Amino acid sequence: MPSPKAKNPGRSGGSPVLGGYEFLSLTKPLSRSSPPHLQRQGSDPTTARLRASESPTRRRGSGSSTGSASGPPEEDTIRLNPSFVRVALSSLLAIDLWLSKRMGVCACEDSSWGSVRPLMKLVEVSGHGIPWLAGTAYCLYKSDSAAGQEVMLNLLMGLLLDLVLVAIVKAVVRRRRPAHNRMDMFATFSVDCYSFPSGHATRAAMCGRFLLSHLVLAAPLRVLVLLWSGLVGLSRVLLGRHNVTDVMFGFWMGYLSKTSWQGSSSIMVHTVAVIGAGPSGLTSVKACLEEGLVPTCFESSDDIGGLWKLKEGSEPNRASIYRSLTINISKEMGCYSDFPVPADYPNYMHHSKILKYFRMYAEHFKLLQHVRFQTSVKSVRQRPDFSRSGQWEVVTENKDGQEERHVFDAVICCSGHYNYPNLPLKDFPGIETFEGKYFHSWDYKGPEDMYGKRVVVIGIGNSGGDIAVEGSRVAEQVYMSTRRGAWVIRQVSDNGLPVDMKYNTRFVHFLFQLLPMRFLNWFAEKKLNAMYDHTTYGLKPKHRFFSQNPVINDDLPFKILSGAVVIKPNVKEIRGSTVVFDDDSIVEKVDMIVFATGYNYDFPYLANNVVYKSGHRVGLYKHILAPHLEHPTLAVVGFIHALGGIMPLAEMQARWVARVFKEHIKLPLNQVMIKAVEKDSKTIEKNYVVSKLTPLHVDFVSYMDDLAGEAGVRPSLLRLLFTDYPLFKRVFWGPITTYQYRLLGPGKWEGARRAIFTQFDRVYRPLKTRQMVEQENSTASTLIKLSLTIMAGGAAIYYVHVRNPNAVSTLMSKIGPQTV
Repeated sequence: MPSPKAKNPGRSGGSPVLGGYEFLSLTKPLSRSSPPHLQRQGSDPTTARLRASESPTRRRGSGSSTGSASGPPEEDTIRLNPSFVRVALSSLLAIDLWLSKRMGVCACEDSSWGSVRPLMKLVEVSGHGIPWLAGTAYCLYKSDSAAGQEVMLNLLMGLLLDLVLVAIVKAVVRRRRPAHNRMDMFATFSVDCYSFPSGHATRAAMCGRFLLSHLVLAAPLRVLVLLWSGLVGLSRVLLGRHNVTDVMFGFWMGYLSKTSWQGSSSIMVHTVAVIGAGPSGLTSVKACLEEGLVPTCFESSDDIGGLWKLKEGSEPNRASIYRSLTINISKEMGCYSDFPVPADYPNYMHHSKILKYFRMYAEHFKLLQHVRFQTSVKSVRQRPDFSRSGQWEVVTENKDGQEERHVFDAVICCSGHYNYPNLPLKDFPGIETFEGKYFHSWDYKGPEDMYGKRVVVIGIGNSGGDIAVEGSRVAEQVYMSTRRGAWVIRQVSDNGLPVDMKYNTRFVHFLFQLLPMRFLNWFAEKKLNAMYDHTTYGLKPKHRFFSQNPVINDDLPFKILSGAVVIKPNVKEIRGSTVVFDDDSIVEKVDMIVFATGYNYDFPYLANNVVYKSGHRVGLYKHILAPHLEHPTLAVVGFIHALGGIMPLAEMQARWVARVFKEHIKLPLNQVMIKAVEKDSKTIEKNYVVSKLTPLHVDFVSYMDDLAGEAGVRPSLLRLLFTDYPLFKRVFWGPITTYQYRLLGPGKWEGARRAIFTQFDRVYRPLKTRQMVEQENSTASTLIKLSLTIMAGGAAIYYVHVRNPNAVSTLMSKIGPQTV
C-alpha cells in the first residue's frame, strides 16, 4: 500500500503540519454565509482538508471513494463549535492528530483506516450502549450487596430502555443524518429546528450520575467520573456528531432518567410519630430534628430508657431487666456518634450508668420536650387518602384512659423486641407436674429466691449465662440445659482491653472479605479452645463460631470449672421434682426452673396489611422500611441483631430513614425492594443460625457502612490515606467506633476527629484509679548495664581475634582513611 504521504496531493508547505493537516487551520471559524447544511461540500478549505480523513466506508448513499459536490453529507466531519475555548480544543485535536500520525492511520482518502482518530474515538466508543450493557451486567452478576445490585439493575433497565427508544426511532424515521451532523434520539417534526441528544451522551450522563449518587467513591474517583462523562460529550462534539447544546441536553436527560426511576411518588414529610423513648426512639427523635422534621415521641412509661429502665415488678408488654445487668458492649463501641460516654464511666456499664447516659444525651440535645410520657399507642392505621398523602392515623391513650387521634406524615416504630417472653411449655412434657417454681428470665430480678436450692436454667444465651452464674453463688447447685451449645468468649481481651475494641476493626473486616469463612471459623475456634476447650467443658455447639452471636461471659467457664454450674443437654421430660435430660441423666429434687428461652416479636398496633413477612421475620428493606407500601413513610428502627451495640445500629438507621423522609435518599421500585428483602432473608439463613425467635442477624461493619454510604457519611479511607494519614491509621487499624460516621457529610461533628484520637484515653481513664509511681532507673543499674554491654562486646571481639587474628586489623583498615 502506498504511504499516506504519497496519497495526499493537497499538502503544501508554509505552515506547521500534523498528520497531513494544517494545525493552524483548525482554529479558523466556519463560514456563516449560509446554514451549515446548505453549504456546498468542498467550498470551505478547512472542511475539504478535514474530509480527507474520512473513510469511504463511513459515508451513506455513496459508492465513490472520493465523493462529489452533489453527494450526501459526511457523517463524521469535524466541526468546531465557536462557543468552545479554541485553544483547548486545538490542543486536544493536535494531540489526537499527532497520535494518528504516529500510528500510521492519518488522512488517507482511500484508506479504510482513514476515519480512525485514536484518542477521540476511544473515548467516544466508551459511551456506546454495548460496552455499558456488558459492564453493567457483569457488575450486577458480581455484586454481593443488595444496594449495589439495585443500582446496577436500575442502570441496566435504563440502558435497555434507551437502546429500545433509539432503535424505534431509527426504524420509524428512515432518513439520512442532517447535514449539520446532529443525531436525533426521538422523532421530530422539523429536523433543522428541533434536535434531541444522542443516546450515547444520555447514557454517559446517566451512568455518571448513578456512579456519583449511589456508589461510595473517594474524591479522586468522583473527579475521574466527572472527567470521563465530560470527555464523552466533548468527543461527540469534536467528531461532529453533536453540538454543545445536544450534549448539555443529554446530561439533563440523564438526570431525568435517574430521577424517573424512583419507586414511589414524591410526598412532603413534615411531622413524624416515634413510638418508644428507649435508645432507638431517642436517636430517632434527634435524627428527625437534624433533618428539619417535627417528631412527637410516645412513651408508655414515665421515663426514658426503654429496656434499660429497671422496674422492680415486670409489667405486661414491656421489656424487663434484672438488678445486676451489665452491658456486654464497651462504652466506646456502644455510644452515640456525637456524644461520647463520660471518660470516668466504666468500660462495661451497669444499667444505671446507661440510663444516666441516656438522660445526659436527651438533655444535651433537648429531646425531652418532644416526648409525651405515659402515653401508649393503640393503633397505627393508613389514612383513607394514603395513596395520595402517605399519612397515618395514630390512636393513643394517656394515663387517664382517654384516647386521642393524631395525623402524622410518617411513623417510626422503636418499641423493641424484648417485650413478649417466649415460654414454650408444650416442648417440655410433664411441666404441669413440676412441684417447684418455674418462670421466664423476663421475670427474674435477682437470686434472692435461689438460696440453698437446686436450680435448672434452660437456655444458654447471655441472659441464661448471667442468671446461672449469679444463682450459683447462693444456690446449692445450678444446672444449665442447652440444645445446641454455644461459643463463650470473654469481655476482657489481650492487654486488658475490651474484646470489641481489640477485634472489631476495619482491618479485621478486610480480612473477613479476603479470607475464606472456613479458615476464619477455624482460627477463632482454635483461639477460644486454647483458653478453655469447649468440648471438655460441654459447651461446644453444633454451629461454627461466626454463624451465631457468641455468649459473652467471663465467669461462666470458671463456674463450670469449679462445679458450681453443670452443663446438661436438652430437657427430655419433667416428673414432679425430677428432670430427665436427653442423655437419660436425671437430676432430682429440683426446686426451680428458669426458662431463658428468648422472646417473640410483635407490633400489635400495626395492621396486618402493613407488615410484610419474609420467612420467619418481618420483611423490611434495609431492615428498616416496609417495602410494599405505596409511600415509604413507615419505618422500624432498632429491630436488628449484630455483634455490636444497638445504639450505633439504631442511630445509623434513624439517620438513614430521616434522609429518606426528606427525599435526600431515593428509593428503588417496590418490586426491587421486595426482591432485596427476599435476598436478605436467604443470605441470613445461609450464613447464620436463625429461628422464629432470632430471625435477623447482620454483619455489623457491612451493614453500618451500607447505610452510611447511602446517607453520605461513610468515611473515605482513600481520601484519609492521602489527606490525613494519622486519622487513617486510627480509622483502619483501630476500633470501628461510631465517631467515624461523623467525620463528613450530613450531621458532621467537628469533635469527631478528636474523639477518635482520644478514645483509648477514655478506655484507660476509669482503670487508673490508683496512682502508680514508675520506678526510674538508678545510676548504679545504668552503670551495671553499660558494663555488661562492654564486657559482652569485648568478649565478642576477643573471640573473633582468636579465631582470625587478621580480621580486626583488616576491618579497621577498610573503615579508616585511605592513603595514596
